[in-house]
This record gives sequence, C-alpha cells and structure tokens, in this order.
Amino acid sequence: MPFFERPVERPEELFDREREFEDLRRSVVSHAITVVVGVRRVGKTSLVRASTFDLPRIYLDVRKFEESRYITYGMFLEELRKSLNSFASLDRKIIDYLKTVRGVRVFEFGVEFSLDRSRPLLTSILESLDRWAGDRGKRLVIVVDEAQELIKMKGYDVLPAIAYAYDNLRNISFVFAGSKIGLLYRFLRVDDPSSPLYGRYMERIEVRPLDKEKSIEFLRKGFEEHGIKVEESFLVEAVERLDGIIGWLSYLGLKAVGRGVHKAVIEEVVEEASKIVANEFCKFVEAMGSKRYVEIVKAIDREGATWSQIKRYLEIKLGTKIYDSELARLLKNLMNNGFIDKANDTYFIPDPILRHTARDIQC
Repeated sequence: MPFFERPVERPEELFDREREFEDLRRSVVSHAITVVVGVRRVGKTSLVRASTFDLPRIYLDVRKFEESRYITYGMFLEELRKSLNSFASLDRKIIDYLKTVRGVRVFEFGVEFSLDRSRPLLTSILESLDRWAGDRGKRLVIVVDEAQELIKMKGYDVLPAIAYAYDNLRNISFVFAGSKIGLLYRFLRVDDPSSPLYGRYMERIEVRPLDKEKSIEFLRKGFEEHGIKVEESFLVEAVERLDGIIGWLSYLGLKAVGRGVHKAVIEEVVEEASKIVANEFCKFVEAMGSKRYVEIVKAIDREGATWSQIKRYLEIKLGTKIYDSELARLLKNLMNNGFIDKANDTYFIPDPILRHTARDIQC
C-alpha cells in the first residue's frame, strides 16, 4: 500500500486493521451506538471511513469546532445540512422524507434548515432518516468524528435525541469517534445517572498504535509501492523515533519519497512534527488559561512521572505550593484532551512527538 497524506476511504487501503474493521462492521449492524477511540493520528478516521465506505452513511466531522469556544445548535444544524445534502447527491429520494420535517425547506440543490423558532428538531430529522432506511431494509450509519467537540454546545442538548433514537429508531446506528477520550465520555455522560444515555450499552473499539514489527512492515511496504528499497536500519530508527502512530509514519514516508531515504529526513520529520504538535498543545494551553500545563508535560517528559514527582517538580519550578485539588484538575484536563495518559500510577505522554518536544516546549 502507498503512503496517504489524508485518511483513507476504502477497506483495501487500510493497513493491519482487520480485527478492528470486522468489529466495527459487526457493531454498526448489531448495536445502536459504537464508540471508536484512540490517540491523535493513530488512524481512527481511516478505520471509520473505510469500515462504513459501502454503507448508507451520514458523516459529520465536527473537528472544525475544535478551536471554537462554544457551538450553537444552528452551527450543528448547518454541518448536518451539508452532510445530508452530500448524501442526497447519492439518493435524491431521501429529500422526500426530509421535506416532511417542520423547519426543512427543499430546493433543487438540496435542503435548507430554518434557524429561527421554526428550526427542525433533531428527533424529527432522525425519524425521517429512520423511515428512509426502514423502507429500503437498510441500516443508516450516522458518524460523528471527534464527537467530543459537541460538549461545547450551548442552548441545546443532542443527547435526548440520541437516546430517543436508541430506544425507538431501529434503522439507525451511531458511531462516535474521538481522540480526546476523556472529553468524549464526558460528552456522552455515560456514568451520569441523570444522562439520557445512562445505562445504554455502547460498543467500544480502541485503535492502538502499531507494534514495532507492524510499523516496520508498514514503512517497508509503503516504500516498495514506490519502487524504493530501504535499509533495515533506516526503518528501525524511524520506528524508534515515531513509534507506531500511523499518521507520523505516513508523513515520514511521503517526505522520504520526495526528498530521498536517508536518516537526516527522519530528524527533519521529527522536528517538523514537533512544531505541529507544540502548536496544537499551545492552543490548548491558551484556551485553558494556565501555563502550568506546560510545566506538567515537562515534569512527565519522556520517562513518565508519578503524582508526587509531578507535584514536587511544579512546586520547585514555580516556587509555590500546589494543592492536590488543583493538580488533580490540571491532570484530568490533560488526560481528557488526550495529551497524557496513566498506567500503573505513572503518567506518560502517548504521542511520541510530544514526548520528544516536551522538555523544550514554550507557550
């Protein structure tokens, strides 16, 4: 398989995701809700797109709201409208079902939604989609990529509509994918007894980084597709630096194909990727309004750190006492946003590029 600069679309373009592919295919026809999780650039979007490629699918990528401080129901409806019109280009008959919904206007090019008091209810839209799918004996998959961003929605809660669909609409299934795993579960409120989705079963599929052997195989096969023979030492060093994050491995492959396969290109990719990751992290720091997040990732660095080690580092570095409640809040926010994780009482940075740049990051 060649290296791709964007998420793949077709099953044959996936690499080493046979089990996850089959699990997701099975889940969307067996369960109302499937949650797909994994760290940034590990290949979640590729898996979801390829696994639902030949299925009736409404695809919403709400990642565009990542830098927004809040989302309105109108903003959400606009993204849903675009996705519905895209789907209608494949089957115009769906327009006949949508036009019965209050607040939906039909035009030659598709549908428009009223955004005033007559705006359509999400439950009504879902009911019309369920009827369309049921009349065709099909299952319609509604994918929400980076769904945790919907936690920012103000003035409207989509969860009651999803719970209604769970209980009553048998021809619709949802796939919620996200890299900010903690925030994704906070959005779904799966552990909150007051949540409309509390007690509902959700199938969980985790997309993990490739292991060392598979990472090397991915690079080797990619270069072979381009007719390039690569020394084993290059592959080993590349995987040691970039781990099994398929997004970074693909980035390296594309760079090396264009610039030449030599070890200097590995360093070049690591440095370029470090700038990208540092920029993403600093946007988070700016949004959260505290530079203490920067010091925490420096405390964790490449080796990982325990709670007490992080607290001691912060107090020495900042010259002030850090209360347990504050540290707990800071660590939880970092975990919710996918920048750190925890195993065996040790906090660590899952992204190899953020690990590389942690000690030098400046925000």
